[in-house]
Amino acid sequence: MPSNLIYEVECELDPDIVADYDAWLPGHVQDVLACAGFLGATIEAPEVPPGTRQRRIIRYELESAAVLDHYLENEATRLRTETAQRFGGRVHCERRALKPRHDLVPASRAPSTCLDCGAPVAGAFCARCGQSAGVHVLSIKEVAGDVTHSLLHMDSRVWRTLRLLLRRPGELTREFVAGRHQRYLPPFRLYLAISILFFALNALLPGTDIVKTSVQGSAAGPSVTIGMPEELRRELEAEGGAAAEVSRAAGGGDCRIDFTDSPAFDSLERALSHACRQMSADRKGFGRRFAQQFATTAPKLMFIFLPVMAAVALLFYWRPRRLYAEHLVLFLHNHSFTFILLAVTDIVDALAGIRPPYTTVIGAANLPLYLYLPYYVFRSMRVVYGEGRLRTSLKFAAIAVLYLLLLGVTMLAGFIHSVLQLA
Repeated sequence: MPSNLIYEVECELDPDIVADYDAWLPGHVQDVLACAGFLGATIEAPEVPPGTRQRRIIRYELESAAVLDHYLENEATRLRTETAQRFGGRVHCERRALKPRHDLVPASRAPSTCLDCGAPVAGAFCARCGQSAGVHVLSIKEVAGDVTHSLLHMDSRVWRTLRLLLRRPGELTREFVAGRHQRYLPPFRLYLAISILFFALNALLPGTDIVKTSVQGSAAGPSVTIGMPEELRRELEAEGGAAAEVSRAAGGGDCRIDFTDSPAFDSLERALSHACRQMSADRKGFGRRFAQQFATTAPKLMFIFLPVMAAVALLFYWRPRRLYAEHLVLFLHNHSFTFILLAVTDIVDALAGIRPPYTTVIGAANLPLYLYLPYYVFRSMRVVYGEGRLRTSLKFAAIAVLYLLLLGVTMLAGFIHSVLQLA
């Protein structure tokens, strides 16, 4: 018969302290585990009906009842006083001691070994990694059923994650920061899947194949012109139809890239000019190769850009102290939402392009979406960081300015890299 004791603490929380309590609780549990005789602990967040108060259950495993008596006499008062000072009467706890009677295992066989991590498995699932004990080679029917259930079941992690991401700005980030990871897709995996789908959709939808850039500069700055040679433009206009539209959109420039007179830029100018001439010579798809190359480069650059922006946000939130990972998760979630919104606007633009009688009406549908995006980001910052409207507005404006500047630098780097790949 086992001698270990289970000490269970069940707490009911007022709605306004749930996030703060979840962030504080792991540290408190570690303080309790530092007491002599405590072997381990688990924290559970049971599902509750809508409208009822959230509950948290902490189960401590102790060596014996004597350990619990020593804790209650010497340490419990101090730790409970710290909790009361922080949360007051907004947390109501019930405590009980449980003495395990028996550990039951199937009598017919000894515990098996997990095929994934090698740990002993006494039940249906491995206690260390969670793999099922009944693993077998799946049939095609089982694979199809598993994929269908994962994608279409409305209670799956995919749909639960997307619903919270789209409907409640910042709540998905707050759930993740509070430690509730199992219910939702990991932030990086969510961002990776949505960004890949977005750039793939962006490459498939009909759009312009013209790449025309004109950046004027002073003697100290660059002057870049990318256009279509005059001879090619006249040939396309003579063909009429879509070719003429392409020519008129491109204008009558030529392919020349001019930075400063410094010899340091000569090799870069030659490479860019050569790539521009190749793009102009592609009569059937002017700039299409560049667009494809840029679509391949842009997602990679965003993986660099997002961590940089998370570091920028860290500078604005010193008190109370925030972990770098919290800012990174917020940017991953907000960019995931942004890609979904931009995908919708791209689809709307495509529909407007193929249905001319309704172009104005369909195209106007994008305006509310673009206006909603800044509000979504602002609201997510308030939810995650818990600051007032004025402080959040000032930080939102400052971060937005830095965001646009760094994004411009990142996209310029992507533009140059994509052009050089065509040289």
